[in-house]
Amino acid sequence: MRVLHLYRPTLPGQRAQTLQVLHTAAAMARLGAEATVLCDRGPGAALDVDLAALGLAPHPRLQVRLCPALPPIFRRAAAGLWFRSAVKAWSEGPPGVVYARDLARLGDLGPGLRARGHRVVLEVHALDAALDAEAGRDPGPSARREAAAARLADGVVANCTGTLQAWREAGLVGALPALACDNAADPSRARPTTPTDGWARCFGSFLPMKGLELLLAAAALVGRPLELVGGEAGALSALPVAGAARVAVRPPLPYAQVPEAMAASEVLLLPLRDNRFGRCFASPLKLWDYLLTDRPIVAPALPTLQEPADRLRLPIHWHRPEDPADLARAWAEAEAAGPRPRFVRSWDQRAEELLQFFDNPIFGVA
Repeated sequence: MRVLHLYRPTLPGQRAQTLQVLHTAAAMARLGAEATVLCDRGPGAALDVDLAALGLAPHPRLQVRLCPALPPIFRRAAAGLWFRSAVKAWSEGPPGVVYARDLARLGDLGPGLRARGHRVVLEVHALDAALDAEAGRDPGPSARREAAAARLADGVVANCTGTLQAWREAGLVGALPALACDNAADPSRARPTTPTDGWARCFGSFLPMKGLELLLAAAALVGRPLELVGGEAGALSALPVAGAARVAVRPPLPYAQVPEAMAASEVLLLPLRDNRFGRCFASPLKLWDYLLTDRPIVAPALPTLQEPADRLRLPIHWHRPEDPADLARAWAEAEAAGPRPRFVRSWDQRAEELLQFFDNPIFGVA
């Protein structure tokens, strides 16, 4: 089976989206598919793709292509032309599956891909029209883009059950085959149990929707040290509780160094706000990385987190969303509870679920 992952991650980089796309594609290749990912060239990119920096090894069935180096004055337009040319070259091969996370580019390229006999499977991570409406923005452009993508689709894969339900309620799935597919982690990143260093940690970007101020308020209440790994020191200065607890900010770590920092943590914190994104659309990649460790995990009791936890019987210390005092309680309980059983969901498991879904006879590809 040939699979084109229609998304343009920027390399070098280790955003959650980039990790998910490339690790899924690599797992598909290990399982026998011919997987292709086309990547934008970011500042400092090497001549060739550095898969090792993302914990990946080359594979003969994995094609990760990087946009050529281009003069700055032409870079944006020429990169778009390169991407279209690369998609066209892929499309001239035998029928395959276009696994489309980029709905905007699918709207542009999808009709031509369908005309050449390829099948389109959407990977959806939210209902953008609903998020726009909640934020007071005009939902029209997002609704039109999502409807156009649905018309091109032969199937839909959602990052979580809440996203799939939202697409169903919006009338965008209909009779299409559909799957809610959890994220995963690389089992090789699990580390042996080691003495902890006493720090509770939260990893990842710290966007407003993730509730940074709740973590800081809870740190002040529980009186324990907190390190934000991947945050920005400037984000603390505007918060009144910033000086009330021992809080440290560490810049994003190289991908290879993250497992040791997680394994050394006393508690792992997973913040998420009680909004439409947190309740319906969130599927944090770091949850699956946290589960590779034996460190206790503290998270808000939101459906997007509770659904997989209940289904897979994951031990998590829950707190009421938007409640710093209850977060402090769960944090203290987690610290007292100590280690928990590890849980491993691998990228190979995720890729196997996806390839089985793609094997549905309705897709007509091999």
